[in-house]
Amino acid sequence: MKNFLSLCAGVGFLASAAIAQDAAPGSIEEIMNDLASTNPFAHAIFTDHMDEAREINAKSQAGDEDGALKAAFDMLRKYSQAAFSAASDASAIEVMKRAGDVIDALGDRYPRGCMEFIRNDISSQALTIPSVNEAYRQYQEALRVAYEDGKLRQPIPRMEIADMYEVVTEDLGETKAERQTLLHPENVMAIELCAIIRKNLNISAVREPLRGPYARANLTSKKK
Repeated sequence: MKNFLSLCAGVGFLASAAIAQDAAPGSIEEIMNDLASTNPFAHAIFTDHMDEAREINAKSQAGDEDGALKAAFDMLRKYSQAAFSAASDASAIEVMKRAGDVIDALGDRYPRGCMEFIRNDISSQALTIPSVNEAYRQYQEALRVAYEDGKLRQPIPRMEIADMYEVVTEDLGETKAERQTLLHPENVMAIELCAIIRKNLNISAVREPLRGPYARANLTSKKK
């Protein structure tokens, strides 16, 4: 079940040893204790929707890992995307900054992890590297804050595609070739891909009035 939750959250987090002694193996209590220290973002969503979390856990315990995985992924996406669409500029920008820190750490120590990251499937091997693990934990915490920030508020109109294109090309300086690389990342060296992704996450280079809307649009991207 731990592996199942790591997959459904799209994060591949490291299993925690901090599990309550009275939590039965495979129980929802064990899972929640695990998530509290390894993935605060997924923990927040499961905490808010425990009935659904229990149903998913029961499905997994019954042996339907694939069905449980899909149900959990759909649940996490549904609630996070709704909240992210209403997140404040500050919390959305912080997610972008923390994502940039993850790419920096991966670029330095584990470049192939950059492709894992954009596919929402960072590996346990990447997270054995202390600098990557710490950056990723901070990123997860930023996601949690953005989720908590927006979950009770009304959605904010999403930045138009044309405006996003203008930010990407003018503020961030993305070239047509780099855009094509992001569409087909398997065709480029890992370190080069890291550099292109890092450029797109350079929220400080975006004009200040557009930083929040651009960050929020990235959080609610249909690619996620």
